[in-house]
Amino acid sequence: MFSVVKPSGSSVPVLERLCLAHAALVVVVSSWMLGGIGTHGEWIVAALTTPAFVLLFLEGRARLQCGDRVGFRRLLRWLAPLAALTVLVVVSALNPSHRPAFLFDGYVLRPVPHVTWLPASANPEGSIRILACFGGLAATGLALAFCVQSRRALRGLVLLLALNALGLAVLGTLQHQTGAPGPYFGALPRANPHWFATFLYHNHWSAFAFLHVAATLALVFHTLRYPPDRGWLHSPGPLLTLVALLLAATVPLTSSRSGSVLMLVLSATAGLAALRHAFRSARRRGSARAGLLRVTALAALLALGAGLVAHQSRDVIAHRLAQTREQIADLQTGSVAYTRADLYADTWRIAADKPVFGWGLESYGRILLGYYSYRPGPDGLWKTFEDAHSDWLQSLAEIGFVGTALLLALGLLPLAETLRRSRLSPFPVWLLGGCALIAAYAWLEFPFANPAVVATWWILWFAALRTLQLTPASTQDR
Repeated sequence: MFSVVKPSGSSVPVLERLCLAHAALVVVVSSWMLGGIGTHGEWIVAALTTPAFVLLFLEGRARLQCGDRVGFRRLLRWLAPLAALTVLVVVSALNPSHRPAFLFDGYVLRPVPHVTWLPASANPEGSIRILACFGGLAATGLALAFCVQSRRALRGLVLLLALNALGLAVLGTLQHQTGAPGPYFGALPRANPHWFATFLYHNHWSAFAFLHVAATLALVFHTLRYPPDRGWLHSPGPLLTLVALLLAATVPLTSSRSGSVLMLVLSATAGLAALRHAFRSARRRGSARAGLLRVTALAALLALGAGLVAHQSRDVIAHRLAQTREQIADLQTGSVAYTRADLYADTWRIAADKPVFGWGLESYGRILLGYYSYRPGPDGLWKTFEDAHSDWLQSLAEIGFVGTALLLALGLLPLAETLRRSRLSPFPVWLLGGCALIAAYAWLEFPFANPAVVATWWILWFAALRTLQLTPASTQDR
């Protein structure tokens, strides 16, 4: 296991409390602030995440002072990909490849001379803004991996985030049922007809809800593994299960097809894991009758939950199924002028032209116009895309293979070092599994364009890794 040396004095407990409070604040504020999306929202989130760098600095100094050089070197290793990515983006912003200009009455993007062998950006201001926002969110997660010394505290943080998501789910459901024209019952305009709660795009809410359902299930299966003496029914487990069900039920309401499929996969996995636990528990007790009753009751509850969700979302599901059939028919007849596959192909051509460093962070929407294979129909209308609807393809287009490799290293290097020395348990497994599925989902959608989703992802990722690192001092802090 990783050695954790606590400096003398009260600096570590204070840092731990500050780190936990800061992580919770970032997720709560960004999620209620329309997901933190948009230029102003991203700058606000960037400002909110600034204390994470201070916390990491203080933690590193404390480890040096107490002689924990192993931990200090680990901190430097885990920060290195973020530091290298920061250098790449800052250099690209200082080396603009394009500048906006007026041509007659039109606003165009004009190439300008620049150092071609260095990273360059077609949107320098956007590159710095996204770096400040999303780099700060990664640092917020990283701080948890070094400043927190208690697994119980990490579980408390996850519980708080789940309750925050539940509040948003209740708001979203009420808005859906009352036909609200926009977030906060119409107080704010909607940017997309498909929105939910405070999120302006339904697939962003789906990713946010999915991560919190996985986090809640992590708590549920932790209570199953470590039930109180009076039994699991007297633990927080049943209430946590209800929270997970209520969060999962909102995804079909959003009309997100991909999100609903993803949630169905997670729900089925959770159901199978619960049935497996029931069988194993009955085998340990040696009572076939009690085991059969438990499994039957669990299967009935799962069926009831699925039925309630399907009944609540029946109109939305029926509409989206009909729409899906129409879209499939249009694809078969060739009447769709520009498909998602065409957008992916155009994005890959963008990435292939600058494979090393890319075109610059947040430059995708500007550069796409020069590679756009879409041609307007008789109405002369153009479709515009600011996102590639694939976070990984967009990453290759914007920061190249070098930047994408650094981004992967930021998450995978800590994972590799942690798993090499740790034994898995239900709580971190469910957190890591949820994060891994969203990372896979990002090949087909763009959940990481939303700061609240990114904040949740990094916090759950590093909370899982920190849980694996820590050895509890006693059975009371498992």
